Amino acid sequence: MALLEGQLGKLTFIFYPNSKFPGVGVPYVPMYNPTSFTVNHDVKYDTKSSPTKADLVKKFLSVNPRVVNMELFFDGTGASPSTLGGFGNKVGVNAGVQSVEGQIQIFLKAAYQIAGVLHKPNYVMLVWGTFIMTGVLESANVTYTMFAADGTPLRAKMSLSIKEHVDFSLISKILKLQSPDISKSIEVQEGDTLPLLCYKEYGDASLYNQVAKVNNLKNYRKLKQGTRLLFPPINNLA
Repeated sequence: MALLEGQLGKLTFIFYPNSKFPGVGVPYVPMYNPTSFTVNHDVKYDTKSSPTKADLVKKFLSVNPRVVNMELFFDGTGASPSTLGGFGNKVGVNAGVQSVEGQIQIFLKAAYQIAGVLHKPNYVMLVWGTFIMTGVLESANVTYTMFAADGTPLRAKMSLSIKEHVDFSLISKILKLQSPDISKSIEVQEGDTLPLLCYKEYGDASLYNQVAKVNNLKNYRKLKQGTRLLFPPINNLA
């Protein structure tokens, strides 16, 4: 998933069955990047108890998981520049591989199908540039907007809502990384990006700039397979 200089990377969903191994699963790349997406941050306060004179602010309870909302666009008319589906397949009535409906069903099957012995739908990792989040798909609403003469959908929009989920064992790992006497050396594997590695090690993809400075990386977007990178304790990052 390495990016070329000055090029916007493709949005990627990675569906995986085990929350302890985020990103170890099946990738899905939509036909087009969304034009925008929203990230909702929510803090929960106690609204039942009345504030006292000394406590005019409601009692803090928790920081709720983030929620990402976005809209994906599917086109099978051939009029748009991109004609690649989720697994690099051409789409459209005459493509003979995957229709618009086929691409939608591939996504929904990966997101909603009851997976393996865990008896629950897959988790999903959302990766786009430096934004990385693990979660579960809460809803996917499909609107069909154009049809062929026989009723075959040619265009569709799918509105997604993804709620953040982080496995407890990963939270414990992050807390251990805050110890001042622990540093890690990691070998870059094919497909690794610095934001993704930072997310796996620290739970925060935005730390890629600090890690790049520690390792004297001039271009963090081009990681060479086999290179070893140093990941210092999180509280040692400037």
